Order: sequence, then structure tokens, then C-alpha cells
Amino acid sequence: AAKNQGVDFVDAPVSGGVNAAAAGTLTFMCGAETQDTFNTAQQLLEHMGAKIIHCGGVGTGGAVKICNNMLLAVSMIGTSEAMNLGINLGLDPKLLADIMGSATGRCWS
Repeated sequence: AAKNQGVDFVDAPVSGGVNAAAAGTLTFMCGAETQDTFNTAQQLLEHMGAKIIHCGGVGTGGAVKICNNMLLAVSMIGTSEAMNLGINLGLDPKLLADIMGSATGRCWS
């Protein structure tokens, strides 16, 4: 109905958290049906973010956000499990965290 009235829609989930919002460096993952619609939204979003990406049609911005959040959750769970294992093996948690933060545990992807 909105499209028949000449209204365009863009889904534009955000990533970066409170610090990126305050700094104006958010990432917007945008779903827009046309490049022109995306370009219009991009002009507004550039005032709030540093990276505005056209992911495809409406809904793809949300899909990318879900994938990103899933990766974050898996990473957080893995980190928690590794820390728990290390503590149970008698390791100093600060030492373990320092090493994992500068080694392959930091994730190369």
C-alpha cells in the first residue's frame, strides 16, 4: 500500500554499539529495493555512521544483522567455555585472557 503512494522503505539495522553511536562510526546494513532508494537513505545515514552498506532488497539488512549477531554469540560462548576450561585447569584467568587476546584465540576470520 505504501509503495502505491510513492513511499520507499529501507531496513537499516545497525552495528557498533553505544561507543560507535557516540562517535558517529556505526555500520548500517541496508536492505532497499533500488539503488536510488538506498542512495537517498545513505545520505541520511551518513550523519550517524561511517559504513553504510547496500545488502540487497528489503529484508537483507536484517538478515545480515542476524548473521552478525549469531557470529558474536558463538564467539562469546566459545570464549566463555575456553575461559571456564582454563580456570578449571588451574590457569590464571588474566594470564589466559591476555594470551588469547594476542594469539589465535582472538579469531582470524
